[in-house]
Amino acid sequence: MDKKFVKQIVDYKINEDKSGKVLKNRLVEIILVKVGILLALAIYGIYQDYKEKKQMQATFLSMHKEIVPAIELGSDKLKQDKKLILDFKTCLQIINTKNKDSIKFLKQNIGSLVRVRNQEFSFPAIEDYINSGKVAKLKNRETAKLFRKMQFELKVLNAKHLYNINEYQLIIAPLTNKYFNYSQLATSEQQKNLVVGGPESNFDMVFNNLELWNILNQKLENYNYQKTHVTKFIKLLEELDQAIKKEINL
Repeated sequence: MDKKFVKQIVDYKINEDKSGKVLKNRLVEIILVKVGILLALAIYGIYQDYKEKKQMQATFLSMHKEIVPAIELGSDKLKQDKKLILDFKTCLQIINTKNKDSIKFLKQNIGSLVRVRNQEFSFPAIEDYINSGKVAKLKNRETAKLFRKMQFELKVLNAKHLYNINEYQLIIAPLTNKYFNYSQLATSEQQKNLVVGGPESNFDMVFNNLELWNILNQKLENYNYQKTHVTKFIKLLEELDQAIKKEINL
């Protein structure tokens, strides 16, 4: 209770207000002030809830706009992975047969070894949301679980992408630069930016080069692993997108 009001009650002289009118008016004033404060707090709380809901809707809509093209991108990456797996299998099978008549087919497939495909994914809005700690505040625990699964799978895929780049720079490029003419293995699109010609690639060495054999097998293993994770990731993105649309009634 207000200290000033208490003092007024203590100092109040009943003989000055025999009807109690002044006291009643004071009580009404205090009650109206208290009610006004409570009403203001209630309105402010409603406004804050509305504001947070609008912010959440805007954030979830941004995440939805990131996921839709990412699903299509993931499908394209999956096609690339499947093609690379086929290329490396073909190369290994040709080397294993030691059939020099198949070198022309080897040339058509081994070019995948001298190219690094971008397998990285980026979701700025989703990563900001996860890093902000707001996932823990979600009422729908299944949606929160999907966000955490996505965070894990995203780290796995991007780590594998970084591994592929390092592997190419440190292991593959030194070998291919030594034995293969890059301009001959490049795609027709890449050759537009190159001078095609120069010394011939040394394909005779492929049948007895253990280092090349191991690299091709390791790349085959890596892209099989990547194919599995990209497939899981696409499915996860689809599930998360459905959950997000449900949260904002999209």
